[in-house]
Amino acid sequence: MLWRQLAQATVGWAALALVLAVAFLNGGITPIAWVVLYAGILLLFAFQLVLDLATEVPLPARRVLPVGILYFAALVWLQVQTVGGMAEPLAHPIWQIAPGGGGQSISARPELGQQVVLRLTCYAMIFWVILRSAGSGALATDFIRAIAIFSMVLAVYGIQAQVSGVNPLIGSEVEGNAVRASFTNRNSYATYAAFGVLANFAAYTGITAGGEGGTALASLRNFLERFFAGGWLFGLGGLICLAALILTGSRAGGASGLIGVLVFALALRSPKGGNMRMVWAMVAAIAAFVLLTSSGFLLERLETTGPDLRFEVYPYVVEGALDRPLLGHGAGAFHDTFRAYVPLVAAGAGEWAMAHSSYLENAYEFGLPAAAAFYLALGMIGWRLMLGVLRRRRNRVVPAFALACFVVAALHSLVDFSLQIPAVPAAFAAILGLGWAQSFSSSELDRGSGRRKRSGA
Repeated sequence: MLWRQLAQATVGWAALALVLAVAFLNGGITPIAWVVLYAGILLLFAFQLVLDLATEVPLPARRVLPVGILYFAALVWLQVQTVGGMAEPLAHPIWQIAPGGGGQSISARPELGQQVVLRLTCYAMIFWVILRSAGSGALATDFIRAIAIFSMVLAVYGIQAQVSGVNPLIGSEVEGNAVRASFTNRNSYATYAAFGVLANFAAYTGITAGGEGGTALASLRNFLERFFAGGWLFGLGGLICLAALILTGSRAGGASGLIGVLVFALALRSPKGGNMRMVWAMVAAIAAFVLLTSSGFLLERLETTGPDLRFEVYPYVVEGALDRPLLGHGAGAFHDTFRAYVPLVAAGAGEWAMAHSSYLENAYEFGLPAAAAFYLALGMIGWRLMLGVLRRRRNRVVPAFALACFVVAALHSLVDFSLQIPAVPAAFAAILGLGWAQSFSSSELDRGSGRRKRSGA
């Protein structure tokens, strides 16, 4: 039905608009940004459920069930951590010295744990809404183009703010040489900028690729026609985002972003070569130019790098996680509980509000079983994206883009906390949703549809 398609597209576009807009509000860390995002997504998710009841649920949506079971099993445990009145062996030791005595909750900060559960639930709703909306390859491509254009605008703003020395979106004068755009933390923006690089390169490839057959002259003609028909905009956007990424001065962010670009290029490699060789030769040449002309700050950071206190702290995070391996210290409780573990060498650097490794921090807060379930769910999404790249013959650019973003986020999270800044995981959830929706081949979709018809569904 046409009205259902229109309604689904409207819900998807509204969700994506919210996800992108929240980045303007200091990366989504402000209370107003979080309230707007959660309330808006909750309303759109309710509309989505109504649409789901009125339409047949397609194969990609049905296949996400095991992922959802694992993900929400972890969230149920995080909610259990916040329940008060636990017996003393289960309650966090911090309650023994807290006013009112012990026997409170597994979590040392139950109120923060509830906020974490809300956020993770919101990201799951974003994933579902975008997954259901991106079943059309054309709409999924349009979503990528929207992410690309938004990322380019944000990168231009970030570079301009750095040059002018004034950044109204974060409400302060610019300090230091790093580009931050609308994010207080330059490392968090580096992940977002890397997503923008990949979105622009994906949109660029989708427009300029094709027409590999025929003579070299015909391939060149086809490429130039598509380039000037719109490919140039996304080629320029990719370079602007790449420059912004390099100018963040984030070593791990820059490395993760460049590895993501490599993964994207490898995912789209063609046995016949042809036009794709020309496309990637051009991208590589321009990227090299940007690196040579815009990476002075990053090179300076690499040359002046001293001992990184993160690596001094990581063993103590592991120690804290192993002190409560099954129960965890409670989602959101890292800052308060880790004070007892901070080594002397790192104590003088200030408060350790985060572990600077999302994997270690989640293991410390969630407990090992819940953290394992959480990351297994994410790993299953990554595996599905890789299968989409390997099995699809057409429109592989969508799962390739999502897979490359998955790699960027996974690598940068090893040594930083970008996915703990709301605007980044919100965008990440949207990207994974559209990638999952487009990671099934035509033969898989046909087989899935045939089974449902035979079963009378």
